[in-house]
Amino acid sequence: MQLADALVEVLKGLGVRYVFGVSGANIEHFHDAIHRLGGDSLRSVLAKGEDGAAFMADCHARVHASLAVCASTSGGGMMNLVAGLAESYQSSTPVLAIVGQPPRSLHGRGAFQDSSGVGRTVSAVQLLGSLTKFVAELDGSEDFWAILERAILEATSGRQGPSALLIPRDLYVADVGPPPSGFFERLKPKPLPRPSDTTPYERLLRMLRAARRPMLLVGQGVRRSANADAVRTFADHTRIPVATTMSARGGYPNDAPNYLGVLGAAGHPSVQEYVSNVADLILVVGASLNAMTSAPLAKSQNGLSGKEIVAIGQDLAGVSRALDPRAEIALGIEGDAGGTFELLNELWARAPFVVANADYEHLAFSPSLAPDVSPRRHAESELLQSEALRVLERHLPEAGHILYDAGNCAAAALHYVKVPRNVTATIALGMGGMGYAIGGAVGAQLGSPPGTRSIVFTGDGAFLMNGFEIHTAVELGLPILFVVFNNSMHGMCVTRQQLYFEARIESSTYGYVDVAAVARGLGPEERLWVAKATTADDLDALLKVYARRGFGPGVIEVVTAREEIPPFSPFLSANARTQRRPSRPPRRPAPDSQRLRK
Repeated sequence: MQLADALVEVLKGLGVRYVFGVSGANIEHFHDAIHRLGGDSLRSVLAKGEDGAAFMADCHARVHASLAVCASTSGGGMMNLVAGLAESYQSSTPVLAIVGQPPRSLHGRGAFQDSSGVGRTVSAVQLLGSLTKFVAELDGSEDFWAILERAILEATSGRQGPSALLIPRDLYVADVGPPPSGFFERLKPKPLPRPSDTTPYERLLRMLRAARRPMLLVGQGVRRSANADAVRTFADHTRIPVATTMSARGGYPNDAPNYLGVLGAAGHPSVQEYVSNVADLILVVGASLNAMTSAPLAKSQNGLSGKEIVAIGQDLAGVSRALDPRAEIALGIEGDAGGTFELLNELWARAPFVVANADYEHLAFSPSLAPDVSPRRHAESELLQSEALRVLERHLPEAGHILYDAGNCAAAALHYVKVPRNVTATIALGMGGMGYAIGGAVGAQLGSPPGTRSIVFTGDGAFLMNGFEIHTAVELGLPILFVVFNNSMHGMCVTRQQLYFEARIESSTYGYVDVAAVARGLGPEERLWVAKATTADDLDALLKVYARRGFGPGVIEVVTAREEIPPFSPFLSANARTQRRPSRPPRRPAPDSQRLRK
């Protein structure tokens, strides 16, 4: 069996259904093997750029809790994978990157797109080694099976992450023979061993019983665990108050009576208050307490000091590093969150208890106008971002996926818009790359059951960087609605410059781009619905039209009249106004708007 054919058969045997990538001279044998052997089981998904392919793979792996695969040719193709693989590395996402390389005979001898590290060439091994769990460059066919096995196991075991295989062009046609005995058996997920010593688990339950106001913080590690439902079952049974990190916005039912909201830079002030001044024990599960999660606590006098902190997950050392020096882990249980809570549920059932809940009022920050960037205002629009989000919340999918891109619009959507049950929520906070959600939505939607659909909250800046991946969604006929908030700026950058640089706006604004007109060129009207909204009533009416069309690929440009300060704690004062639920958006300066229309 040739190496390229063997790769395809292995991926099929593992249940991998898609290879996200862009073809080229040094990867084309692999794509040809998919064409010949993939059948209905494995197909190529042509992205518009390799960064988009890596985003698709990352999001597919997160949403579907499985290994995902991206592929690129050498040189620039390989380099374009970096942003996505770095995101997968920091977010512990199981991705296998298959990267073509020049033939071995030209290794280090001036090959086109040489990345041997010899002379003045990039070292692919060193580069990818800094942002993957495992990287290997094949030097011969005899090592293929052993290296492939290790690459897959590294990606899918323990604290997961990406692996990269560098394969010279000439080796794709080399004979590698059949899979070694037991190959697929060794790659199957192993049942989690039952702990022989249940002492730490019993101690945890005693701590919860003794605590006056315990709470549970759910991170994205729960979603990738062996049994995320076990964590939710425990919270349901004990009625313990639950907060989620920004990365796990949909990690617990947002309408549950014991759901507090989001802890994080774009989180809710009532959660910050609860953590700082009410909770006495915080059970951290699948979360690292990194800066994006703990940032608002820095404004609190108490923060995490004086709290009992219990951490459960694959990286307790990471939790310890992120903790305030005044805090420490009282109890750590290292391992898979799902398996841990399966055992906790068994132990709890022997002596059930319910946590006493404090009175709690869910508060969000009140929308407020940012200082005006007058030359960039959209005189034709009467719509504010907070108004648009209130409308959009009524049109969310009942089953499917929500994706947040980078920037002010994503922070606001994450803050104000509740995630429905049966809907996943994904944001890339490892590298925070603009445009991730546009490609990521393709990966999320592919492989989802019929009747599900996706919605993307993104901005015009991200659209300009990665918006052509919308064409990939059109090609595949995917039910994804891309909501593009257009303010002719990188809003979060402008907000920082207004707050910290005396409003010296530089390298953050640009002339108006007609997103709807650009999107209109990405597919014929019967295959891609495109619209533009400048009022709340228009937005609501247009979304109803989209629904009547059957929720196919769609783009709606939301042109905002003025920028609002995002509900992002670093930008807000300690006494920032709050409200129970988003009420009326801040009042617009009507006379000025009318003057601009004349």
